[in-house]
Amino acid sequence: MTPGSPAHRDLFCRSFIESHMAFEPETLPWPVVEGDLLAMLRAFPFWSYARSIEERSGQMVERFAESLDDPLIREAVGVQAIEEFRHERLMAQVLTRYGIDAPRLPVFDTRATREDFLVFGFGECTDVFVGLGAFTIARRKQLLPDSFFDIFALLLFEEARHVVFFINWWRYEEARAGRGGFARRNLQALRYHVKAAMGTVGNAPSTPMPKLEGAFAEAFTDVSPAVFLESALGAYRETMSKFDRRLVRPTLMPAIANVVLALIRMLPPRDHATGAPASTVAIPTIAPAAVGAATNGRH
Repeated sequence: MTPGSPAHRDLFCRSFIESHMAFEPETLPWPVVEGDLLAMLRAFPFWSYARSIEERSGQMVERFAESLDDPLIREAVGVQAIEEFRHERLMAQVLTRYGIDAPRLPVFDTRATREDFLVFGFGECTDVFVGLGAFTIARRKQLLPDSFFDIFALLLFEEARHVVFFINWWRYEEARAGRGGFARRNLQALRYHVKAAMGTVGNAPSTPMPKLEGAFAEAFTDVSPAVFLESALGAYRETMSKFDRRLVRPTLMPAIANVVLALIRMLPPRDHATGAPASTVAIPTIAPAAVGAATNGRH
């Protein structure tokens, strides 16, 4: 499939639109969580941020969709906006159902220029890669019930769909503008990854970013950088294998991770290596059967 061609546009737009899953957060099979697991869930410090980020994302993507001239791309970006807003509702459902005290953070007027969408999209590429690694390790450690992880596997898969759609849209736009060269493209991608990381800090709510501490932090103290990278790479490969092979995948983050992992492996072995070997890290099940009953319908 040639990036920039009408066939490429039709493939990445229609596959994204047709793979949209129809479900409501309120009707998902939420598990009963009690005791120490409930205390751990309530102690997770990022709930307010996660909810506000999803709400801001929905607003920005919705506004960006309205600015697009191509009707097919506009429809696809509109579907992404629906899913971003639904993620905010899913976060809200977690807070309500499990009695989590996470004050709602203010969501200010969100810009929606092409540049904003690019920074946001490359930021999501990083978030998905890191999120898959953290999710895999948390599930292996059984920090919460499997049925809870099943629901968040669904959310992660939707985020993976977003970045596959985004990277194909970007490659389509770059090719049409005559900027399809490998070196230039990767330098641009790296620049937007850096801008996304800086923007995450600069555009954060005025409340200081909380630190990961307590039970969640303790659960990850034995996870070495190598184990985390192996987990993220394995989960990323598994997730990306679920998409049409003709579609472009985001490659910069896994490439960087592979380089860092190779450098780590060149270091002298430690007598007290931490973490578990890669072979023991479970890859998350995407769109599992436990959620399937609530997600069979598609738009």
